[in-house]
Amino acid sequence: MTAKLLRTRLTLLLLVSTLLAACAGLTLQSEIDGLMKEGQQLYSEKKYDAAIDKFVVVIGKDPAYWQAYLWAARAFIAKGNWGDAIANGRKAFELAPKDKETLPVFAQALFGGGADALKNGRFAESVNLFVEYLKLDPASTQAWLNVGKAYLGQKDFRQALGAFAQGLAAGGGAERQELIRQLLDGGIQAFASGRHRESIDLLREYLKYDARNLQAYLNIAKAYWETGDRGKALDAFKQVLQLDPRQEEALRYMLRR
Repeated sequence: MTAKLLRTRLTLLLLVSTLLAACAGLTLQSEIDGLMKEGQQLYSEKKYDAAIDKFVVVIGKDPAYWQAYLWAARAFIAKGNWGDAIANGRKAFELAPKDKETLPVFAQALFGGGADALKNGRFAESVNLFVEYLKLDPASTQAWLNVGKAYLGQKDFRQALGAFAQGLAAGGGAERQELIRQLLDGGIQAFASGRHRESIDLLREYLKYDARNLQAYLNIAKAYWETGDRGKALDAFKQVLQLDPRQEEALRYMLRR
């Protein structure tokens, strides 16, 4: 066999191999396109489990196919399966961070998971998810409110104060009054837990927004009293009596000085 003939045969073999690979690629892509179309149709029909099965098959065939993770995340969100929704949303975002659809779906999964954890008393999990969410949307006052509530659930009063203050610094939005109310509730909770310094800090922050709240002044006064700072306690009790000269608890403390 001449060298020229050998080169011709090698060229032909290479061409055939390339054509076969191209055909295989087209076949795989056609199969993936078909599975994605079926999954999206099932999703639109609210047949979420069946839709997820289709997307999982696509991922098995092409683990880098981010659209399958994205649609799987959407289906898991619809089911309220937050762990899987977050995992798939995160993967889609990692594979296609610049696509306009991946970030909102991932963020929705994080927010939903954080809210579910908060509702069911899994406060540490809720904090972690909302903190991650806030990296994507730092101006979300609802997220700051929820992470603050989760910190209160953990009795982490300083972090709760920081979260509520951040939400208010961002403007507060529709959640403004609730953020302010949580400062008051958090201060009262801190006092009841014997965390008097944290109670004072929360209530003083609250008074920036409601400077004539008798309950806040009364709790600040009692918190100062418990810390042994009687001078500041008496000043706060005087504020209480200016607002309500007949406030019995304040009068009793004033007589004990």
